[in-house]
Amino acid sequence: MPNQPYFPTREGDQLKFFTTIQSKIASYYGPLDISAARQAKLTLALTWLIWAWQTYLPARRQDAPAATSWRNALATGTSDASTDTTPPQPAALTPPAGTAFFGMLTWLFEEIARWKAAEGYTDTIGKDLGIIGAAATQHTDPPVLTLGGVSGTNVELDFTLHEHTGIWLESQRQGDPAFAFLATDTASPYLDNRPLKTPGQPEWRDYRACWWDNDTATLAFGPVLRVIVGG
Repeated sequence: MPNQPYFPTREGDQLKFFTTIQSKIASYYGPLDISAARQAKLTLALTWLIWAWQTYLPARRQDAPAATSWRNALATGTSDASTDTTPPQPAALTPPAGTAFFGMLTWLFEEIARWKAAEGYTDTIGKDLGIIGAAATQHTDPPVLTLGGVSGTNVELDFTLHEHTGIWLESQRQGDPAFAFLATDTASPYLDNRPLKTPGQPEWRDYRACWWDNDTATLAFGPVLRVIVGG
């Protein structure tokens, strides 16, 4: 992911960065000498970036755990005549209007550089748009999971992201040979709603997490959290 000193490291803050510019930039078209053609391109870029951050990627991340769970059930699960063996369908998404182009964020950084060179640019405008600032110092200790609650077979896991994009979460259930990928999550809490491996039989579930930034997991895991489910 390209970066600038003013561009946040956390995805949630990046989304806020885009929406702030989108909501305020029209007031500064004149002072920043933004032509009609660049206004149109900026509107297109911000609309697509917001959709990608706010809708597209979260939906795809939710698809992954369901797909993994179904694959595992297909391979080693048990079923009877009442079990639905149909694979879960991906989320149906409608992209924004207009034709996207690759490099939208890079172009936005270049556009911001033009704004700062405009005769009408001031620090007041820069602060209002959120384009002045320094990147946060990275929090390097592994993430710590805490139990938010257990309801039936549902386990709620709480965590603090600090300035990271998200966590890479792994789990090992009673009877599993090792930890396995469960999900990535960019907002606390995470809800594990998997059914019991054996209906009616309580089980323990172990969880651990590491930081997940720029689609890469550090694999430096924090402490293991064990939860009893169904007991």
